[in-house]
Amino acid sequence: MLRTSKKKLFLWVGLTLLLLPVALAIWLGTAFPGFSQGLLADLRLASWNENYQQYRFLYYYAEMYARLQRLDPEGWVGLPPPSAKESDLQKGLVSFHRGEFAQAARQVRSHIRRQGESESALFWLANALMRQAEADNCLASLAAGNGMHEGDLTRMCSLPLEFPHHKEQASRQAAVLLEKLLDDYSPQDPLYRWLLNFCYMTLGGYPEEVPKRYRIQNAFTESFYGDGKRQANSRHAGLDFRDRARHLGVDTLDAGKGVAVEDFDGDGWMDIVTGGTFGPLRYYRNLQGRAFRDATAEAGLDGILQPYIISAADYDNDGWMDLFASRPFQHFQLMRNRGDGSFEDVTFSSGLLQAEPGPDQAVYSCVSAWGDVDNDGDLDLMLAQFGQKLPFSRGLLARRPMPSRLFLNQSGRFVDGTARWGLEDILEDRIFLGAAFGDYDRDGWADLFLSSFTRGQSVLLRNLQGRRLEPTSLIPAGQPGFMAAFVDVDHDGRLDLFQGSQSPARIAVENTVFGRDPHLNAAKIFLQGAGGFSLRADLFRNPMPAGTMGANFGDLDNDGCYDFYLGTGNPESWYVLPNLMYRGELEGTGCTGRMSNISMLFGFGTIQKGHGIVFFDFDNDGDQDVYSSLGGMWPGDAWPNQLFVNQSSRWPSWVKIRLRGRRSNRFGLGAVIRVEAQDPSGEAIIRSHLMDNGTGFGSTPYLAHIGLMDADSIRRVEVAWPASGCRGLYEAQLGQLNWLDEEDCLNSRSADAAAK
Repeated sequence: MLRTSKKKLFLWVGLTLLLLPVALAIWLGTAFPGFSQGLLADLRLASWNENYQQYRFLYYYAEMYARLQRLDPEGWVGLPPPSAKESDLQKGLVSFHRGEFAQAARQVRSHIRRQGESESALFWLANALMRQAEADNCLASLAAGNGMHEGDLTRMCSLPLEFPHHKEQASRQAAVLLEKLLDDYSPQDPLYRWLLNFCYMTLGGYPEEVPKRYRIQNAFTESFYGDGKRQANSRHAGLDFRDRARHLGVDTLDAGKGVAVEDFDGDGWMDIVTGGTFGPLRYYRNLQGRAFRDATAEAGLDGILQPYIISAADYDNDGWMDLFASRPFQHFQLMRNRGDGSFEDVTFSSGLLQAEPGPDQAVYSCVSAWGDVDNDGDLDLMLAQFGQKLPFSRGLLARRPMPSRLFLNQSGRFVDGTARWGLEDILEDRIFLGAAFGDYDRDGWADLFLSSFTRGQSVLLRNLQGRRLEPTSLIPAGQPGFMAAFVDVDHDGRLDLFQGSQSPARIAVENTVFGRDPHLNAAKIFLQGAGGFSLRADLFRNPMPAGTMGANFGDLDNDGCYDFYLGTGNPESWYVLPNLMYRGELEGTGCTGRMSNISMLFGFGTIQKGHGIVFFDFDNDGDQDVYSSLGGMWPGDAWPNQLFVNQSSRWPSWVKIRLRGRRSNRFGLGAVIRVEAQDPSGEAIIRSHLMDNGTGFGSTPYLAHIGLMDADSIRRVEVAWPASGCRGLYEAQLGQLNWLDEEDCLNSRSADAAAK
């Protein structure tokens, strides 16, 4: 009897162990379908190492995110101090993410004294010391000036590090710990090796002082410290940029995120609106190119706390740029420009939100994309959101998320058009981190691309002439992505598609620093040809797949070829990789679509986390400057923003174009501009520009700045207007801002029809 009972017990235990995974799978698939589909896609499409690192990252992210708490009734959310009951290691980890690096180091050392040495403790201690070294050297110097030229200060904190730390102790201690981690725990760990080499870079001791067995000398390091840097200096001698953010008053110190650039007060000079996860929104008014002044309070924007993304759009077609800001811990806000550069909150009166979200709701907007999807002459809004429910989550992540939504603009009031446009099933319980409108098939209707964090869920949707948005199979699924934009990189008249990459920090280090798979998780271009789209990650020469949370494009040298600046932000606190600048390549007077890596020049390769980026001409001198918002996920990631002032002397000719829509939206968003110019020898220079508002974190001006090399005249400008379908021919003057009016096109079309 006893023997029979034991057999039954073993049978029941065996059946239970067998059925538990099945029951768990059924529960996940039913309660969390989006998460389950993503998990299956990861298991099917990614390697074991990619999956391991991805879910290791998600665990880390969820654990730290759960600690974020509302601090006061005004809406601030922050990372509270650690509990007295926690272990010293946990206290150190929280202090580290709060930016209290010296305190974190003391707490982790206390843990090691009490509990003994461990790989995890040594790693966090090394991280705390590395960040303390940055704070004592780079950050302190940027704040004080130290009598150095601003451009030199920038190069203290970017690859190649040209000015070593003057306070060496913390970096040297971090190097000792990283060497011990390699010797005693994981000799082949690529992250430990890279951080060890980086420590010696901060000390001016790379490569000589790096222990030979761990020294990295390969294509990546050569790009910044060897022949790659020397060759880049020679090949790009005409370029010259200096970071002057501190001098000009726009070096916001925050865990930076969104940036919107536009002429909000109508004085002809571009203003900057920026902000970050743990600070207020700031509005900097341009003082005619001499400096910027903080005008946040007088503009009525001082109540917007902790913005994530920021975008500009004239949603009510009154000729004044309005502002949209997401606040993931609260809710997004739409601010209407009163017509004088001051703003009023119309979030609820415009219909975007019906009521304040409840305590169990989350409105985590990742990207706002504006476009006229129904061709009625006003701008609609696509909100790409973190709309997926997550199992086993706590704190803010456990809230019920708002899915991504398409809001239709009906004469200044918004209605939810998600269902009417056939998007509910596509958007429900999904994470979308990028969105972009563009008429890729040139049928006169704005199509939509949605970029997802999850493999297999990014989708290109074709606009069926205002009836619905239908998924296509033109863009291959597979790798996850972040920011996205339509852009004609080779100027052949067909819109291509840029998609930023996304990857955990350890995968990024393996592929970027060690070149294990130089195209995996790299930013990519889907190039459109006669047969459709083809994936062309190779257009970024010497690719560095460092992840791309923020990105944008413009023209550094007035050759009219698009240059890309990739902000390599990442939530993981040990992520130390450079932002990446790529310069578009010429072939004759044409643009090939290929780009050269110039990240090693002018401080572009900052190792601080980059997000919002905008190319624009802040001083109206005829060339584009670059504003970059720096900072990461946590308070400890805060860093001053940068404004790279263009002092280059390469190509002299350019044209600026603003559009005045009549049937189309006021500033012609979605219009395609084609400029035909000629150089002194009579050779044609043809450039194409989609009027849009950039990518994700960086909202660019609704002003086309088109470089034309050494052109001495413009033959003609053609504008394809979105709502009316009118194609108009215009004259434009070199070296000037030209306003082109849709009414001229409509009148010409009417005259042609009457003549026929």
